[in-house]
Amino acid sequence: MSTSIRSHRSKAFVKAIDQRGRTRKPDPITNQFRFIVRMAYACHERQVPYVLTWGLADGVMAATIQVSGEHIPMPKPLPKPPKLKPITNWKPSIWEAVYCLDAYHDPNLKRMRSGFVISHSSGLSLVHPSDSGELGVTEHGDNEDIRQNWFIIHSASGLGFGLSLSFKRAVDALLLAVSFPADWNRDAESIKSDLACRRAGNTVIATYGSAYDRETANRRLEDLERAA
Repeated sequence: MSTSIRSHRSKAFVKAIDQRGRTRKPDPITNQFRFIVRMAYACHERQVPYVLTWGLADGVMAATIQVSGEHIPMPKPLPKPPKLKPITNWKPSIWEAVYCLDAYHDPNLKRMRSGFVISHSSGLSLVHPSDSGELGVTEHGDNEDIRQNWFIIHSASGLGFGLSLSFKRAVDALLLAVSFPADWNRDAESIKSDLACRRAGNTVIATYGSAYDRETANRRLEDLERAA
């Protein structure tokens, strides 16, 4: 009985990391390049001989894979990243807020300031700044919309995410942050160096921040993925 010998050859290109752009969104690694790496892994896993050739010319990396045999494996498709679903069983009310003299850290004044705080067990809190001590009244006695201007902060340090949101969006943003496997019940220095917390924080900013902040946060997320 004769056997059918099949062959497969694929080639892909990708720029070197230092050539992929740093001031704006970097050029992504192509799906074809990823396919070749996964194809090589599939051949190795099934002990199918293959030849993988790498080359670098003019800042562009080329990868070529050649496989010949009776049974050529095809790599499994990349799993889709799971969609993060905010925890929805926390439904605070604005009227639950408690007035605190050291509610949050003001990065401009570089000191703690007063405000109304709603704490979450995760180690994060919502804060509405207030110098009057009366919810809905400014320090000059004017009325203000208490549904606006809510911050998300790290409860232990008062440091914030740099967002000012409506109450509903602030609740959603906090729940998105705590949907990550990140431990916010630690000191600020530990959180700054924790990849899970950095990924969560940048995801929140990329979702709820201004256009400029979203672009910066997305770029940081891509850097974290490359470093993983």
